[in-house]
Amino acid sequence: MNRRSFLVAALATPLMAQLLVACGEDSEEEGGITFPGGPNDVVLKVTSEGGFVPAGFAFVNTPSLLISGDGRAFEPGAITLEYPGPLLMPMFVRSISDDGITKVLQLAESAGLLATPPDYTVENLLIADAPTTVLTIQANGTTYVHRAEALGMDQPDGGASTPARENLAAFIATLVDLGAVAGAAEVGEPTLFAPERFRFQAMEVDPEGFDPAPTIEEWPADAGVALADATVCATAPASAVGALFGGADQLTFFTDGDDVVYQLFVAGMLPGDADC
Repeated sequence: MNRRSFLVAALATPLMAQLLVACGEDSEEEGGITFPGGPNDVVLKVTSEGGFVPAGFAFVNTPSLLISGDGRAFEPGAITLEYPGPLLMPMFVRSISDDGITKVLQLAESAGLLATPPDYTVENLLIADAPTTVLTIQANGTTYVHRAEALGMDQPDGGASTPARENLAAFIATLVDLGAVAGAAEVGEPTLFAPERFRFQAMEVDPEGFDPAPTIEEWPADAGVALADATVCATAPASAVGALFGGADQLTFFTDGDDVVYQLFVAGMLPGDADC
């Protein structure tokens, strides 16, 4: 079985992902895979960028998986379709050992992803405004960034599927069960992530245009930033805004000492996030 068919098979069964990990264990003994070990270092991150999305979504957009150098794995929590939903989308974190991170990287190496990214473009991809899947890996002193537009939306009969895209999609699919890839004993139980800082974006809105009517609250004076200065990006400590964001929903708007009303888009700061 070649690497492509082996990885595509992994898409179907978690057992195959475990076998891939087992096959990669010898590489550590032969020289190993190195990765950065700091709390703000990103070893692996999977994100979805761009596409036709509502205002603010691109700013809030959080990774489907992020593994930091100090042994934490971040994954988003499930939410209901009820509107309004929470202002702050839940993010969970759990521990992952160095051995667990190494196994994930060995799987990436087996998939050929610790190398110069191939061309993921296709000529006959007839999907407008599709997001781009981005896989970023830092290993062996190098950063590898794999970008594939409309990944998983391929049209095999129309010639839009390629071996490189299938390989990338299969690898990302195996990461859904991180315990199966890293080893169940190498990952901890997920807990709700409590960020030390938040990043947010403020957009002026007319509250009369929303149904149901929004709740309007006063922006805290000790947040350290005015909403008028947060239209692109701003950050604030959890000590000042954490409880406020945690208790707000998508129809909680804010005023900041004048008659202007702002809608906020908020996310907890994760490893690798730039401070606005």
